Amino acid sequence: HMFVAHVSTSLGEVYARQGRLEEAVRMHKLALRVYRRASEGDSAEVAVALSDLGSVLRLQGLHDRAMERLEEAYEMFRRLYGDDHADVGGVLTNMALVLRDQGRIAEALPMLEKALDIARRTQGSDHDN
Repeated sequence: HMFVAHVSTSLGEVYARQGRLEEAVRMHKLALRVYRRASEGDSAEVAVALSDLGSVLRLQGLHDRAMERLEEAYEMFRRLYGDDHADVGGVLTNMALVLRDQGRIAEALPMLEKALDIARRTQGSDHDN
């Protein structure tokens, strides 16, 4: 089943890049279901799948649903890795993009600043990512 999840994630990414957002959501939901079934409690795979799904929901303009998935991913990454991890910063960035898309710039800005701080601490200030 894990191979199904990996392939579904890859398809979801390709579909999203092609603008085929409904298909991307379907693939990311499938991957999330498989990862949830395969894991007991928190797992990096579930957190990544939640983040991927949230990102595509944001592209669809489904901001509340996107934020729900991203917040769940954020909390899971924090439980798995603590506050100073690149994945925590990445989800913060995605959450800030949802807020930005909603015109909630004042709320997005501190999230982006925190994400940048995490990136500098975990990857260095001149890292390529």
